[in-house]
Amino acid sequence: MTLWTAIGGGLLAGGLALAWWRVRSLTNKVEQWTRRQYYDQSNMLDTVRRQSDTLAILREHLAQVAAGNAPDPALVRAGWLYRQVSAEEAGRMVSSRPPETNGHLVIVDVRSRKEFLAGHVPGARHVPLEDLETRGLGEVPRDAGAVLVYCAQGERSRLACDFLSRQGWTNLIAMHDGFQQWTGPVDGTGKAALIQIHPADKGDVDGGEAGGMDS
Repeated sequence: MTLWTAIGGGLLAGGLALAWWRVRSLTNKVEQWTRRQYYDQSNMLDTVRRQSDTLAILREHLAQVAAGNAPDPALVRAGWLYRQVSAEEAGRMVSSRPPETNGHLVIVDVRSRKEFLAGHVPGARHVPLEDLETRGLGEVPRDAGAVLVYCAQGERSRLACDFLSRQGWTNLIAMHDGFQQWTGPVDGTGKAALIQIHPADKGDVDGGEAGGMDS
């Protein structure tokens, strides 16, 4: 290998290394720019969603005013459609304002029938979330002093209050941490009620009658 060949090879290797470094640097910059664009777009979409939600809440409050109702000023200032309380605070509320007393406080359980039968807040009305649209008008009073809505963990009660508030209810309170945090008195069986099916006895079979079912 001649000197010039060695020099040429070294220059070629150096040029390739420099080109690779430049490509790598450019790739990193493109990746950083792409990530920054993604984060900026995500933040912008999040801001748009928050503004849309705020505007929707404001429209609901204005609709209530136009209908002759008086929204709670605290809710208007906070940008909420309904109050939210913890299970502990809900317990104090129930103990100081027994449900169904002069219509001051109504409690609504939006869980499933199985959950309700296993245990529920004493005096609660059972209106499952999936039945709220058809039964809400008749079973959740608009003129009660307050309507306390709860579920197991807080998500279904939030959805229920979102729905009812957009239908004109202004007296809603959601128990945001759900029945799982409830420490007050409980009514119910402590377990889900089951239908017991017994095999038919010999007399029934011989007599041509079907096996019995206890309802």
